[in-house]
Amino acid sequence: MMNKNLILIFIICLFMTGCWNYNELNSLAITTAMAIDKKDNKYEVSILIANSRNKQSSTEEGQSQTVVYSSTGDTISEALKNIDLENPRQTYIGHLSALIISEEVAKEGLLNLLDLLFRNSESTKRFYIAIARDYKAKDIIKVVSPLEAFPSQTISTNIKSSSESQAVSIAVIYSDFIDNIIKKGKEAVLPTITIEGNKKKGEKNSNLEVSEPKARLKLDTVAVFKDDKLISFASKDESRGINLALNKIKAMIIQYKCDKDYLVSEINSVNTNISLEDKKVVISVKADGDIIENTCDIDLTDEKEIKKVENDTEDKIKSLIRKGLNYTQKEIKLDVYGIGDLTYKANPKFYKSIDNWNEYFSNIDIDIKVNTRLISKGSSRQSLKEALDGN
Repeated sequence: MMNKNLILIFIICLFMTGCWNYNELNSLAITTAMAIDKKDNKYEVSILIANSRNKQSSTEEGQSQTVVYSSTGDTISEALKNIDLENPRQTYIGHLSALIISEEVAKEGLLNLLDLLFRNSESTKRFYIAIARDYKAKDIIKVVSPLEAFPSQTISTNIKSSSESQAVSIAVIYSDFIDNIIKKGKEAVLPTITIEGNKKKGEKNSNLEVSEPKARLKLDTVAVFKDDKLISFASKDESRGINLALNKIKAMIIQYKCDKDYLVSEINSVNTNISLEDKKVVISVKADGDIIENTCDIDLTDEKEIKKVENDTEDKIKSLIRKGLNYTQKEIKLDVYGIGDLTYKANPKFYKSIDNWNEYFSNIDIDIKVNTRLISKGSSRQSLKEALDGN
């Protein structure tokens, strides 16, 4: 009898259990993007809420389904709490996909912000981070796009696709940024994002209803940090060189000039490795590609001609990496490549004997080795221009 009673109590307990911190979906303000600015010497925090509509409101095609709430505080936590005073729902950041930070905040340092999100149990730590350039971070998360339901989707999609195909930008998630900040012998980098067009019109639903939006979000060059503070912005070529060396590029375009015309190759398989070889630092790049455009007078069946194009491609890749190295070694003297980390792992005693690694890094000789193969040359030995001229 006692056993039956215990079983009955156990079954009742199963039906009575639930998540202790469970919240009804309708009571949550699901935050998909967050922006951090400074205003009157306080933090200004803005959140983009995805589930702002109530049940009775219509969901007409092309209409924005988001709202931005902003508030200020001496701390980021206080600013978030102040948002809750005007937001009828409880702020939930478990679905955060993008964090945008102003230049001003980034230059002062990100430790407070990073610590808050690190301790927050709701945060997934897998969202993208970017620096707002020339605009407030709040302006960035307000721009709506006809291609995505929420501005946060536009931001995260832009960061991912641009970093993979344009070579100028870079995709960095929160957890990786934290890892780079705390790692010995490596400084962190972040992508930057800006607005092209009229930011005021970009905030309106009418931006969704035109074939050519009045404002667009655009990924810009790499931002370089020392510890947790923004130091400098790289140029486009310097950003490409940094991203190549960091093995962050999946595809890029290389142009080969011939008189007034061009042969264009797409490098779509890039693998970069940084190593210590006989106490020397070597950046090795292997890349495969295809010829995708040709207006030159070049016989694409001639292996010697193809080899010239491959050599030129290798020289251009080396030049980009060298520009990135000159910027990081000579101009800002910051090791964003993790060469210090490699040195520490290989010889901790030697690394610890150096008082200032970044200063030491600025004088290191670095070899660059590049090997490229142009696999596909197209189906014709001639360009269309040559074929037309020959008729």
